[in-house]
Amino acid sequence: MVYILGGPGGPGTMQAFLSGPDLQQIVDAEGDPSETRESTVDKYFDIIGFDPRGAGSTTPPVMCFPDPVSQRNWELQVATEGMLGSGWDALQRNWQRTEALNSGCSVYDMSSLETDEPMMSFVNTRLVAEDMLTIIERHGEWREKQGQAAHKCHESDETQAILERTRWHRGEEPLLYWGRSYGTLLGSTFASLFPDRVNRAVLDGVVDMFKYYQGTGKSAITDADAIFERFGQYCNEAGLAGCPFYIDGGADAIKEAYWQLEKQILNASIPVMASALRGPEVVTWTDIKAMQRVAIYQPLLAFPLLARRMNELSKGNAVPAADFKHGNHFGACPSNACSRAGPWSAECARAQDNELYAMSAILCSDAEFLTTLSMEEFKIMWDELTADSYSLGDYWAQMQLSCVGWKAKPKYPFRGMFRIA
Repeated sequence: MVYILGGPGGPGTMQAFLSGPDLQQIVDAEGDPSETRESTVDKYFDIIGFDPRGAGSTTPPVMCFPDPVSQRNWELQVATEGMLGSGWDALQRNWQRTEALNSGCSVYDMSSLETDEPMMSFVNTRLVAEDMLTIIERHGEWREKQGQAAHKCHESDETQAILERTRWHRGEEPLLYWGRSYGTLLGSTFASLFPDRVNRAVLDGVVDMFKYYQGTGKSAITDADAIFERFGQYCNEAGLAGCPFYIDGGADAIKEAYWQLEKQILNASIPVMASALRGPEVVTWTDIKAMQRVAIYQPLLAFPLLARRMNELSKGNAVPAADFKHGNHFGACPSNACSRAGPWSAECARAQDNELYAMSAILCSDAEFLTTLSMEEFKIMWDELTADSYSLGDYWAQMQLSCVGWKAKPKYPFRGMFRIA
């Protein structure tokens, strides 16, 4: 079974390592596959996670800077400037910075400067869907070899059943797939291109293909505010013992207190002095929106953290938020092995270092309509997104903004066939 998480730009291998046991518990038979069993109908799946082209541990990775120091300096500036909605001139500043980044990154990639063709032309979703064909074929080949080795350890009457169960169906291996978020778009694209190769597919948190590829249809964040409404409801139900941000007055009072605090921080960021473990920080409205976005995306995990951080901020204690913000920075001091191997070698780069840039490379190659928007056209789209969601509209517009000035075009784009067989 192939499994991939969200994105685009997110690595799937790490999720397989982290979530593989949980996934097997969900999809496998109840029995223990290591035990000798009389029944042969129980099903046990291999969990395969992979990193899409340009993302995670793939080589070459999408890299837009000559070295990690340059990237770190740029990202610290981005955090200081603030996201869309953080000030009256936020659009102008973000627009210019994105153009500066993409005018170079989309034309040539720092990790593959000596190649004949720019790798940015080969990181779109259609080609990753085709990669999946190779992955399931190679898995079928490996499975057959494992079966041939295993049958030697069994009685002769079991041998044929093992060989048949593990046989490689050359050129016809079916896809068993579980995709989340962007992974659903990848699964849908695969099914559109290769409908006869899909056995079963679970699409969890579905991305609308028409909206993603063409920009037409219902917004992906239409229900985001409904999700965040639950923050006040759950906090009220949990009470002070279970929700640090609890106040008397019910869910509406809690929600109003949240928005008032967010507005307060928008108007006046919070300076935090240095500690023994980090330098000085400034906690901003952009930091709050980043935490809120994670909470909306994974409420069961992140609502408690958001309640704790907002409660601390409401009492004037911004130190935990500053510590949390600092923890998201990555170090730029290279090791000796990194210095010898080069700035974007395996010794230097970490899988998460390029996730934002891999996301842009994939998204902007897939959704070419985002690369041609004028500032006035973008303003209209931004207004529509904030109308769809007060809580997430600015953040979603910021993600769409990442394609401003993108010049690379996919060599083999996905042009339609929006069908699921």
